[in-house]
Amino acid sequence: MNPADLASFYEVAVCKGVRRASERLDIAPSALSKHIKRLEGELGIKLLDRSSRGVVLTPAGEVCLHYAEEVLHGQRRMLAELEALKGLRNGHVKLYSTEGQIEFVTQTVAGFQQRYPGVTFEIVVAGTETTLAAVTSGDADLGLAFTPTPHDAIECALRISAPLEAVMAPTHELARRKSISLREMLNHRTALPASDFGIRRLIDSICAGERLRVAPAMVTNSIAAMKNYARNQGGITILSHMSIHHELDAGDLVSIPLSHPILGKTCVDVCVLGRRRLPQAVSAYLQHMRKHVRTLYGQDTGRR
Repeated sequence: MNPADLASFYEVAVCKGVRRASERLDIAPSALSKHIKRLEGELGIKLLDRSSRGVVLTPAGEVCLHYAEEVLHGQRRMLAELEALKGLRNGHVKLYSTEGQIEFVTQTVAGFQQRYPGVTFEIVVAGTETTLAAVTSGDADLGLAFTPTPHDAIECALRISAPLEAVMAPTHELARRKSISLREMLNHRTALPASDFGIRRLIDSICAGERLRVAPAMVTNSIAAMKNYARNQGGITILSHMSIHHELDAGDLVSIPLSHPILGKTCVDVCVLGRRRLPQAVSAYLQHMRKHVRTLYGQDTGRR
């Protein structure tokens, strides 16, 4: 559908006449009529009834006008946002994040500052509950949290699929498996996060329900320690791709899907305070994050 045809139809419909629309757009009436005839031909249905008094929308025209309003208004919003981004010279973003997402955060911040070097960032590594509390209090503009529980005051501005997988050295005996059950993973030496981590709470909950014994060989509050443990052939750990992207690319670690359905549906939410109008720099960084997720992970993303 030609955008010029749709825009011409919209003006004629709003002005209720070709001549009035031509004066408003400074376009010859014959050119406007040609656009509308082409649109009607493409759609295969009559949109306007013409008379000496002007034009009247047909039922199909009413439908087309509603669509045209949405398209043209969306286009105007997009152009306004792009103009705002052109003028983005400074600003500050304070962001809280659980440790597993820091690699993703620093990567997106570095990419964003290449385009907007005047925008500064403050990044705080914290647990899920602390992150959500910082967003709720307004201390954080954004908070990245692993599978957070719903919160009345918080909205999810961006949701990133982050299924948990068994992570190990390429030489581990299970490294060539297509998938692994949680029970099988726990029968090997494992490194698990501390009990206040979202990953650990989820595993403990599943194991309690299925009567699985959790006896990790190592417990730590450091994602880096978990990765190093697996890389140095200490055993298996459990993380998402967001935490081990570079190690996987380098061949230092491999990840095997876990067959449990809950572990395959975990996600990372980028949280904002509900109903808050985001500062320009924060909004622009969110847009950059969405583009990064689509490019890096091939995911469509939810948005505020």
